[in-house]
Order: sequence, then C-alpha cells, then structure tokens
Amino acid sequence: MPVLLLILVGTLEFGRVWSQLQVFQGAAREGARCAAVKAGGFTTCDIQTRINDSAGAYTPAHPATVTINGSSAPNGCTSTTVGQDVKVSWVQPLTIDIPFWNDVTINSTITGVFRCE
Repeated sequence: MPVLLLILVGTLEFGRVWSQLQVFQGAAREGARCAAVKAGGFTTCDIQTRINDSAGAYTPAHPATVTINGSSAPNGCTSTTVGQDVKVSWVQPLTIDIPFWNDVTINSTITGVFRCE
C-alpha cells in the first residue's frame, strides 16, 4: 500500500509540475510576442506585466531577461531590430513535493522567442 501511494501521489505531483511548466512557457511566449510587436509602435504593453498576467495563478520566480541576438533589450524590439529574434527568458525553480519523500527542485529555464515585427 505505501508503494502504491507513493506512485499515485508522485504521478499527480509530476502532472501538476508539468502543467505549471506549460503555463510558464505560454507566459514567456506571450511576453516575447509583446516585445516583438513594440517595434512598429503597435502596442505599449509592458513585457513583465504581460508575463505575470499570462502566468495566471503562478508567479515567475525572477524578472524576465529580454535579449535580441544576445544583447540586452529590456524594452523589446525597435525599428532597427525588425527581422531579428527577441528572446524572453528566466530561470524558474519547479518543486515536486511527494509526501514521505525528499522534495525535488528542478531549475528550468523558461524561454519564449518571436521575430521582431
């Protein structure tokens, strides 16, 4: 019975963490999209606010880093970076918590990439 309980709870915990990872990746893509469309002046969105809103009930552990071709671009794309890739990323610790077992924390890099428009 204890082994069955560990397997059951472990499976549920893994599913919860996988869902959390998918939500964060969707939020990163939404932040990258926000950064990408700023070049044409189509939007005045704030990248970090868009990420936080898209993450729903979850909270990103660190502020996102925005880069264009490896160079820091905290405000997103500009008219001179049209056609280049903008990358939004941060390191997010994800914890799998199984009762009667050691917690496992995985530091995953969450990334979203879009082309500057």
